[in-house]
Amino acid sequence: METEGCRTLPTLEGQRSAQRERLFFIEFSALFLGQLRRKDVVNQFGISEPAATKDLSLYAQLSPDVMTYDFRRKCYLYTGGTLQFAHDVDQSLFALAGERAITQRAEQKARVPSAVERSIKRQVPLSVVSGITRCLNQRLTISAVYRSMRGGERERTLSPLALLHDGLRWHIRCYEEETELYKDYNLARFVSVTSGDASRASLDNDVRWNRWVELELVAHPKSEHPETIRLDYGFENSVKKIRLRSCLVGYFLRRWPIDYTDDATEEPRRYQLYLTNKRELVESGVTEWAFR
Repeated sequence: METEGCRTLPTLEGQRSAQRERLFFIEFSALFLGQLRRKDVVNQFGISEPAATKDLSLYAQLSPDVMTYDFRRKCYLYTGGTLQFAHDVDQSLFALAGERAITQRAEQKARVPSAVERSIKRQVPLSVVSGITRCLNQRLTISAVYRSMRGGERERTLSPLALLHDGLRWHIRCYEEETELYKDYNLARFVSVTSGDASRASLDNDVRWNRWVELELVAHPKSEHPETIRLDYGFENSVKKIRLRSCLVGYFLRRWPIDYTDDATEEPRRYQLYLTNKRELVESGVTEWAFR
């Protein structure tokens, strides 16, 4: 505890582990979603409303400038300020996508000898990532400085609509105001973002997001040991079917060793799988760049 005059101020270190987890959730929600209600804490941890109110009051004492209560919207809104916790960007994005828990314990102690491949991609600043996710959650536009391989650096007005992870990197599915098109933007290429007005865009109008397709994969027809490939990739029969959103097909084909040439001409030791229904996918509207 710290003292200010005769008043004793709380500190993060003075809180029990379970309460620190609840305080972390409060800060995480404010930072990445831009807003938080008491019932969010109640539902997340199964505690009573008075207990949730106590946690929110405690966090407000610890970091009085991070969020403020909006009486009109009846929720707490993110306002900036000094954070109490460190937030790992990848851990936070996976948590937002529902793939990991929202917890301050980003890494668990290894139980056995192990090695995990590390990414060489740029570590996107927390302020950029959280600025995008807050606007995504609150359906606001962003004014973004973005660098592309074709156009270099320029400012764009975007409506962020969804998080995408292709197995290697994060993307943001956006509606671009200038072109009136739905596109994916590599998160690592954002330089800065500023929140804008309410967005008029919706994923309901994104055809490639809403269209599901099915990829039909077989062991490469020129492989010497197709039975090994089928075991490796968990084939239940001779064909493995993968259901994907249409806009994700290109990422999937680039991540896995899949030969999608017309006549299976790739080296079978490098490309162990073969896509048999390429023509059907093209006819269904899968974008051409997916097969380049």
